[in-house]
Amino acid sequence: MYTIKLPKILFLALSIASFYKKDYFNTNDLAILANKYKKDLVRQRVDKKDYKYLDDTNFGGLRGNFSTLVTWKGFVKRGSSVVNYYSIGKDGRLVSAICKGEIILDPKTLNAHTNNEKLYNLLETEAQLLNVREGQAHIKVMLQKNPQIPLVRDTANFSKVSVVSSPNGQYFIRGLLNNYVKEDVIEYSILNFWEGKKLKKKNLHILLVIPNKNNPWGEVVALKNEDLFIEKPLLVQINLTNRTCFDKNGKTYKLYSLQEALDQFSTGDENISTRLGYKWSELKERDAMPEVKLKNKKEDEFSVFVNKFLDWKKTFRIDGKDVSDIKVSSSGGPDVTLVFSGGTTQQVELEHDWKNYLDHKHHLDNAWLNVWIFAEEIFDLPKILKIFGEAKKQNNGRVPDVFLCIDGEGEKHVYKVDWDSKTAAELDLGF
Repeated sequence: MYTIKLPKILFLALSIASFYKKDYFNTNDLAILANKYKKDLVRQRVDKKDYKYLDDTNFGGLRGNFSTLVTWKGFVKRGSSVVNYYSIGKDGRLVSAICKGEIILDPKTLNAHTNNEKLYNLLETEAQLLNVREGQAHIKVMLQKNPQIPLVRDTANFSKVSVVSSPNGQYFIRGLLNNYVKEDVIEYSILNFWEGKKLKKKNLHILLVIPNKNNPWGEVVALKNEDLFIEKPLLVQINLTNRTCFDKNGKTYKLYSLQEALDQFSTGDENISTRLGYKWSELKERDAMPEVKLKNKKEDEFSVFVNKFLDWKKTFRIDGKDVSDIKVSSSGGPDVTLVFSGGTTQQVELEHDWKNYLDHKHHLDNAWLNVWIFAEEIFDLPKILKIFGEAKKQNNGRVPDVFLCIDGEGEKHVYKVDWDSKTAAELDLGF
């Protein structure tokens, strides 16, 4: 059994997981649920009855505490409104595990217990991410501790938002750490840069903070707003290995050091025509999905693979080789490893759809070199060639040749694609 002590706000969020009525939620939903179902963990301050606090919190309301916990996932159309929706963790696995009893919470100790190492690692990562987010939340405190950084809070123009200005007249807003995509890739939400009328007030740029092991404010880098106005990304990722910054469509953006930004970036009064033409409402509508789509909740990929493809078996035969064991990845990289009886191994990436492999940028990372792929989708060679063709030309071994799948009748298949001849051959598979 694995046991981990959870931060109180994470423990509270997971303890109300079984009361979620929708596949999405926001911080208001969480605050309402916490006060309705977990009054033992939440108290009400006497002088401000509309503010809810955890019993050991002296600063900020419960909704604010939840804001440093959740991961932003996108927009959903709720009636005539477009609202944010979030998850706890990368996806719904932690919430699902709570509901299934795979994680058991102890309210006396605030410990979480599980027999699943992968779930333990997810809990550990989420607790660490929360601590880093909370450490990065107070830019004013950081600046007080680092007087050599020539930035000051602009409370006159932005009383409730952490916008800072430089002696040269540049203005910056901090992008928010959103997720650890994998071991060497960090995702940031720059939603707060685009939302509302901030850009009407000042010509803002973005600060991104790369944490290190001992300091949540490890390194401060910057994005130039002129580079962002065309694509208008809401999320960006930084690959810590090659120091590239990119959005979900693969568009790359130059990262600047703070000193380069202070020397080169435009001031807070520039780009007037561009800022006048920008509309926050149009950007929200661009990326919002209908509420109904979020109700088609999918089982996680590993469960689909084990249940539907393997029939809960660990041993089988594929392409003339006996698989003696299956190991789940406990860190960054492909999801599972097949261990053959001769001692060799083969990594397999698990996805719901074929295109998710590219959406997750695996073709850009050598950790996925020579990987196989399983998807909960019928094998259709023309579709495979269309999805992966260009990526295969550019990324070669980082795009799979072997595809594991299930057909419409529930039968399992494995295909190997010859990209030169644009043909596919079915490999032997036996259980």
